[in-house]
Amino acid sequence: HWRVFDSNSPDVRYDNSHLIVSRGLKDTDRRLPLTNSNLSSVIMPIAPGPAEKVSGVQSADLKDQHASSAPEHLEREARALDPADTRVTNLRQWCKQQHPHKTPFEQVSKSKLTSILVDERHKLLFCQLPGVALNDWRKILLILSGVVNTTSTGSISGGDVYGKYASKAKRLSDYDDKKRAEMLSSYYKVVFVREPLERLYNAFKVKLNAKSSKYFHKAFGSQIIRKYRKNPKEKDIKDGSSVTFAEFTKYILDNEREGVVSLNEHWQQYYKQCHPCLVDYDFVGMYEDVEKDTAHVLEKVNAKSLLKPPYVWDSKPLSQKDITNAYSQLSPQDLNNLYKVYSADYTLFGYECPEFLHTLLKKGNVFHDY
Repeated sequence: HWRVFDSNSPDVRYDNSHLIVSRGLKDTDRRLPLTNSNLSSVIMPIAPGPAEKVSGVQSADLKDQHASSAPEHLEREARALDPADTRVTNLRQWCKQQHPHKTPFEQVSKSKLTSILVDERHKLLFCQLPGVALNDWRKILLILSGVVNTTSTGSISGGDVYGKYASKAKRLSDYDDKKRAEMLSSYYKVVFVREPLERLYNAFKVKLNAKSSKYFHKAFGSQIIRKYRKNPKEKDIKDGSSVTFAEFTKYILDNEREGVVSLNEHWQQYYKQCHPCLVDYDFVGMYEDVEKDTAHVLEKVNAKSLLKPPYVWDSKPLSQKDITNAYSQLSPQDLNNLYKVYSADYTLFGYECPEFLHTLLKKGNVFHDY
């Protein structure tokens, strides 16, 4: 049984931007690239249904198909757009290809909208993603909504965001069906993303590697050490703070392969939290340009006068050396499978496969077609 997530059932959590990751992971030893000749064998085991219920599968062949079938005038228009517009165009094109029968906003289950925060004053919807300037953006929303009377995000403590003001955050899922559909149709919809594998390593550093992250040590660290470390010491299991990056990624791969429990929001894929093929985002901001992109959003909703820059205080990217060193600890096969887990985010949000990944996979003699 291979998992497929569609957007029409109220009981399903993910939309059709999902790739059949679990099948790819289980078939990894076969080392077969997904091509037109074997694509049907990937989809055949899934119960047949309407076209809109078939999940998309990312591959180089599909990518080439899409590029070759795109009308020339659309390609010319895309080249003329600025990067932000190009990202939205790319996202919508992929969603249209993978999910041609769009779900009406009135039928989008509120369970898919729990990550989207609302600013009614400025008609703004913001999908929150941990590890992508989320703390600062929640501060921005507190200011825009009139909850906090200040012009600087730096004057609001992180503790207050998730403590004193936590109940002030309005989620789209809190509204009734009619109001949700109205907001999805008329509000300015925004999501900010970050290079997926950089965000994953950052989540490991902040939530599992940091000595102060006691909750994550207890909730995840202890079980990861118990399961993936050979002859672990009882002290290490109890403490849960010494998880290695290789152990952490094995936990993620097994979790995706088994498909029993959702990943924690700090390392869960973007498309599973923000459902881009259901929401029709108007703007895709990048962590790599977060200050500039945040200014664009504020200007777009006529709120730039309410805040003084800098809008985002914590936007320093990780060094490529640190990232490369971290991923070089993984076996080439685990590294290849890990990319598969996050490949939908790379495709949908226009990120290229990082150069260090090509280098490490080539060094490990692992076939990859991306």
